[in-house]
Amino acid sequence: MSESIVLYSFGDVDRSGKVRWLAAELGLDVVESRVGFGEQRKHPYLDKNALGQIPTVEFRGRTLIESSAICHEMAESFDEPKLWIGRGEPERSKYLFWLAAFGENLEGRLVECAVSRGGILGPEHFALHENRVRAKLAPLVAMLPREGYLAGDRFTVADVVGGYSLRLALTLGFVERAAIEPYFGRLVAREAARQARFFGAL
Repeated sequence: MSESIVLYSFGDVDRSGKVRWLAAELGLDVVESRVGFGEQRKHPYLDKNALGQIPTVEFRGRTLIESSAICHEMAESFDEPKLWIGRGEPERSKYLFWLAAFGENLEGRLVECAVSRGGILGPEHFALHENRVRAKLAPLVAMLPREGYLAGDRFTVADVVGGYSLRLALTLGFVERAAIEPYFGRLVAREAARQARFFGAL
């Protein structure tokens, strides 16, 4: 029997998507526990995640929160497949750069834009972030690798984090699909991404 995680999520396209995709890459079964919107800010969910955010994961007897941190914790629990780059490895600096570039510089702003576009937040939130997203995104798109993945030949957590931001940027109209190819196409083509429903109909 394969190992599993319990994933608390709203659906397929929120930040839980990163965790679902990484779990598929690692061969972990995902037991879905859907949370109704608004329920994340109430008990009993707050007993699991005091920040009242999605996703939350139960993995090996521990409760994990914050999607990128969850991905790191899960990935670094396995050396095969090895989806992380450790201290002293040649591509470590590149790995850390891309994690920060997408995870810190873009993801939060893109999520705000997405929930604004979806009517959950007012249109002023989209306007607040739009110019900054475009300014940050353009040079990163120009740096996407023509071959391989963000940190070299090996697919890593950085690609999951980057794939999430690029998917949001594409669906929000901040970038054209042609501008992020062929890198983006390699992500979409991954069997684990398909299993996790990460890119939907893209």
